[in-house]
Amino acid sequence: MTTITMKEDLRSEYQVVGLVSFAHLLSHLYMLVLPPLFFQLRRDLGVSYVELGLTVTAFSVTTGVLQTPMGFLVQKYGGRRVLIGGLFVNSVAIGLIAFITSYWQMMGLMLLAGVGSSVFHPADYAILNARVDSKRLGRALSAHALGGNLGFVVAPPIMVLLAVMFDWRMATLVIGGVGVLLAGVMLGLSSVMGDSGKTKARGGDSWKKLVTSPRIMLLFAFYALSSAANCGMVYFSVVAFSDIYAIPAAVAASALTAYQLMAMVAVLPGGWLADRSRNPELLLCVCFLASGVLIVVCGLGVIPFWLAIGLIGASGALRGLVNASRDVSVRHAATDVSVGTLFGFVTTGYSGGQILGPALYGWLLDSGHPQLIFWASAAFSTLAIATMGAGRMWRLRGQAA
Repeated sequence: MTTITMKEDLRSEYQVVGLVSFAHLLSHLYMLVLPPLFFQLRRDLGVSYVELGLTVTAFSVTTGVLQTPMGFLVQKYGGRRVLIGGLFVNSVAIGLIAFITSYWQMMGLMLLAGVGSSVFHPADYAILNARVDSKRLGRALSAHALGGNLGFVVAPPIMVLLAVMFDWRMATLVIGGVGVLLAGVMLGLSSVMGDSGKTKARGGDSWKKLVTSPRIMLLFAFYALSSAANCGMVYFSVVAFSDIYAIPAAVAASALTAYQLMAMVAVLPGGWLADRSRNPELLLCVCFLASGVLIVVCGLGVIPFWLAIGLIGASGALRGLVNASRDVSVRHAATDVSVGTLFGFVTTGYSGGQILGPALYGWLLDSGHPQLIFWASAAFSTLAIATMGAGRMWRLRGQAA
């Protein structure tokens, strides 16, 4: 391969990673479009916060339920078509919220936005796995994950700023227009993305292949358990820290900020590590175990809070460090099904953990034992480690046979 050809291949990879990561950023931003606008929406539409919260729930449930079917579409039609179509639907639905006159119109558009949002994980991973050299895949996956994290970070300030400059209608119209513009750019660069993820062999994917494979079901369980572990920190650690250390919630929130910030910072180095690791499952298990231990220590209330901030930040860094290793492990399991379908299926497990976990954590807080939030999060991490370890043993057994 000539030097010129190598440079062209790298340029193509950078373009693909950049486009897909930006789309992933928008997908996460769209998840949080409405919450920063709740006050204005409640006032102008005359609805309750419960009703507004249900629109976000509808978006999330639709996204989670449809991810695996979208994986089948990726296998049949290719990641490029599915991603561009989904991004366009998601963006248009968000933009059309600017013109609603009733609550039910907004609910319908959020359901439609959830349909568009369901394409990102199966299509993104199919494209990256097909268009990026395996030697650089870990770094590509980490850039993709960083894009999603940034989407969550920038959503509140961007939406609030747009609402202050204009109003909530213009805010949704502008941010939806950005997605439509990106979909147009992707369409113009279709040749770079190709028909990534389109599979002609193996007779196609099916639900039976997914649910009858022990290794795939273990990965599904891992995603669900790791999601449940993480949502304990994200949704309930502020209240728990406030009770345990008898400090204001505003001060306790600094620990959550450290956790999320360090997780995001560690994502890119984690991609480099995944590209060089011969055993990503072992690396993931070690980091999850260390993260769980640190979480338990922080929840005991026996150390100064400033030290707890540092330890919870280190715990978040350990989680972020193995994001790419987790995704590489999923790719290794894509032997009987296409990559896009597999990622769509296992990320449905992640959505399940986010739906079921909060109820348990809320019950633990109501019981009057806030330290159990940290114990439960660590327990979910331990169970996740067990499923990943079992999956690795199953893979080695298959290779030996």
